[in-house]
This record gives sequence, structure tokens and C-alpha cells, in this order.
Amino acid sequence: MKYLVFVLIGLVSLTGCSNEPFVKSTEETHLLLATTSSMSGVLPDLVEAFEEENPYININVDYGPSGELAQQIQQGAPVDLFISGNQEWMDMLADQSMITQDSRTNFATNQLVLAETAGEDSDVSSFEELRQSSFDKIILGQPETSPVGTYAKQALQAADAWDGLSHSFFYAKDVSQVVTFIESGKVDAGFVYYSDIIESDRLEMLFPVDSELHDPIEFPVAVTTYSTNHADSEKFIDFLQSETAKEIFDEHGFNR
Repeated sequence: MKYLVFVLIGLVSLTGCSNEPFVKSTEETHLLLATTSSMSGVLPDLVEAFEEENPYININVDYGPSGELAQQIQQGAPVDLFISGNQEWMDMLADQSMITQDSRTNFATNQLVLAETAGEDSDVSSFEELRQSSFDKIILGQPETSPVGTYAKQALQAADAWDGLSHSFFYAKDVSQVVTFIESGKVDAGFVYYSDIIESDRLEMLFPVDSELHDPIEFPVAVTTYSTNHADSEKFIDFLQSETAKEIFDEHGFNR
């Protein structure tokens, strides 16, 4: 009987006077998100909106080419979430059991376009006209590691323009670097996403690339098996599919 009294006293002291003895934890957590560079325009707004709804979760972001980021995760980088610019690099991690398969989600799409420096007003509106143009510097992402470069190469090959234009190609590590080269006027044109056109007043679209010429431009996200906080990581994935996120994606030139 004495033991039961002590137990009851202990329970009262733990719950105090609260009517809610099981209060949701508000301890700060930190998530590391490794993401394709093509998300650099939209992700800050997404993270800000998510953290407003979840003030105890902080997200730190590492941008880079999808291939390089996937390889870093493969080597043990302590990443919680990975966003890839294509399915290939996510597939690689899935094959090696480095992501939790049930968390993998496609949450956005985009459009490949050929762009030039704003104000140049070049008369190029198709791959046929591109082949006949006087452009001698065309930049694209490195196809081996940068999804925007992979899509561009697929489209150029499908349009029978790869071999004829290959002497004009320059390669950048990711889409952010492609954008920088075009904005600065150091190249005649380059392949970027439609969202990059929306983000920059120094880019001008020459023509959108037919989506039938390349793999679908989809952005998958997944929780890595290295993550020590799967619950909050999956909460962010749920947010990416919310109406709030959809509005942000629309503003930045992405589709859902």
C-alpha cells in the first residue's frame, strides 16, 4: 500500500496541474536537406513557409549537382532528405538501400528551355534554326552529373542536333552555373529550366523544348537511411505536397 502511494505521488508531480499530461515536444530539431541546384530559387520560400508552420524544425540546405550529392550520400554524408533533379540518381540510392523507399515522392515538374541573355533578341525558335544559327558557344550542364544537362543531351540527340552542334558546347557543373554564364553574356545560349526564366530578368527564352524529346522532368524527394529524424523529415515531404507549397511552386515556374 505504501508503494502505491509513492507511485501516485510521483504521477501527480510529473503531470503537475496541467490538464494535458502528454504535451507535444517542442524541442528544436535540425534537418539537413541536400538538393539539386535547380531548387535554389523556390526552396528558400518553401523552407520559410514550412518553418513558420513547424517552428521547432530547422532545415539546413546544401545545393549542388544531383549526381555529386547522391555520391556524397553514398559515401555516408549525414543527410536527412535528398531532392534529385531526375529519377536516375534517386534510383541509384534506392538500389543501394540508402533511402527509405516508402518516403520517395515526386512533388514537382519543370520545362526545359533554350535561353539567351535578355535583350539579345536572336531569331532562333527551334532546333532546326539552332543548327543553322551562328551560335558558337552553347552551354549545358554536365550530362554525367547534372540532370539539366542530361535532359538537354537527350533532347539534342532526339532532334538530331547533338553531333552537328557538339563543337559549340561548353559544360557547367549545374544549372545555377549555366544560368550565370548566360546572364553574363559569356555564351550565346544555354539549356535551363522554365523556372530559371521566371527567376531571372537577365534571361530570355528562345524556345521551349518539346517534352517528348527527353525523360520527364520530375523532382523526387526521399528520406535517407542515415536520417536520425524520419518523422520530421517525412513531415517536410508532406508539406511539399500541400496547397501552400503548390502556390509557391506556381509562383516560381514549377508545376505540380
